[in-house]
Order: sequence, then C-alpha cells, then structure tokens
Amino acid sequence: MGSMLIAYRNHADAAGYSGGGWTAELPAANLADRQPSRVARTASADPADTVVDLDFGVAGPVRLVALIRHNLTQAGRWRLRLAAEPAFAAPLHDSGWAAIWPAVTPFGVGLWGEFHWGGQLSAEEAATYGIAAIHVLPVPVIARYLRLELADPDHPDGYLQAGRLVAGPAWQPRVNLQYGWSIEQVDDSRRVRSRGGQSYVDVQPKYRRLRFAFDYLERDEVFGQAYELERLKGVGGDLMVMVDPDDLRHRHRQTVYGVLAETAPIANPLPGRFAKTFSVEELL
Repeated sequence: MGSMLIAYRNHADAAGYSGGGWTAELPAANLADRQPSRVARTASADPADTVVDLDFGVAGPVRLVALIRHNLTQAGRWRLRLAAEPAFAAPLHDSGWAAIWPAVTPFGVGLWGEFHWGGQLSAEEAATYGIAAIHVLPVPVIARYLRLELADPDHPDGYLQAGRLVAGPAWQPRVNLQYGWSIEQVDDSRRVRSRGGQSYVDVQPKYRRLRFAFDYLERDEVFGQAYELERLKGVGGDLMVMVDPDDLRHRHRQTVYGVLAETAPIANPLPGRFAKTFSVEELL
C-alpha cells in the first residue's frame, strides 16, 4: 500500500489560461472553478482546439495533475508537459501520450465472465463516478508552465469538456494514515410513505465521505502541512485525497475531490508525536 497523497495547494487556481479553442460561454478558465459542474468546453474535438497552456505566474512544485469530470471516451488520450519557459522547448517533465481513462482491472484478474476492454471502466460505471484522470509524478518538478493536451477527435459530442484541473504539490505523510479509515456513500434523498402505503423518494445526488486519521505526525509535519491545510481551506476550500496511489484497480473509488466536512483539533498524545483527524466530502 502506498502512502496517502493530499493535494491542497493548486497552482491552476490563479493561473493564466491560453491556447486551444474554447467556447466563450465555457472558457478554459472554468477549470479553475472549485465546482466541477461548471465545466470548460472546447469549440470542437479537433486537436488544435483541445489544448491549453497554463502560466502559474511563478515557478512552483508540481507532484500531481488531475483532470476531474471530463467527458472523453475510452479512446481518449492526454499528455502533460511542465516547463520553466512558455515554449516548452525543454520540458522538465513530459508524461507522453497516455489513455485518459484508468486501467482498473488487469487482464485476467476480473471476475469470471466479466470483461473490461483494456482493463478500463465501462462508460456506464464511469459516469457514476464523474471520472477523473490522475497523473502522479515520481518526484516533484519545479515549473511555471503546464501544457495540457487532449485527444479524442471522434468524440460523438463534437467537443471535449472537463470540470476541474488540479496541478500542484502533494503532501505524502511519512507515517501513513491509521487503520480504521472509512469511505461511505452519502444519500440525502428524502423518503416518505403515503397513507396508502406507497413510498415516495425525493432523489438527491449521492456523494462520498472519506474519514481518516494520523496518529504519529512529527511536529514540523503536523504544523507545516496538517495545520496549514486546515488554516487555508477551512470548510470551503477544495482538496484532493488519494488513499492509496499504488492501488490502480480501486484508485477511482478511493480518491475524493472535495471539501473538509468539519474542522478538528490537533492533539499531542505523546511527546514529539501529534494526531489529526480529517473528514472530506465530495464535490459534485
């Protein structure tokens, strides 16, 4: 099991967006909006339109890049380049072209009779997750510019869109989260029963809630990361949490983009060791 990754500083928030062909009503800058439902949409599915360059303003560390709630098909691909200069002549990192949908089921590992082409989710299941593309760099790169390229020229909608872009550093605690972490489906739908016995449901969108705790954080880590996370984000700022970056089969189930459901105190149960709990609710 890999150590948890928490991304709460996002260079895409204040970046300048340029390049490609994006609609005036749904521009590329919408990728900086914390609500994934406010999408950015390209003018067409032509590769000349489905690219965007970001200027962070100043160079900063990037460990994780994620594109949340995109509409690319299973044939879709993406490429990420990070650079110190806007021409990307000598990129500091180049992901190369890769399938944008996650491979969640290695060949021959799925249940008997179950088949997912290329190990990918079916389109029906992916739609219920608001599928996200995630790229984790082996080591952080200090970059000022990011180029995001998308490729799905035969998309049936004739355009590509996405709801949120995350690009920035990620906190990976030295001592991983404690056993006892939980993830649940929260359903706020209201159900009433009529006098005749019929059941009626006011259906609301379901979202996930992730709860976890750290019990053995060192002083510099708890105040330099956990304290700053809660100070900067409160219960309104967004963050992305990956329980296990190495679990490719279930990463889409255990990764939550959301907000803190509540604030919680930092505790000091042992000399030199600190504890902190978190509860994250998914943004839709």
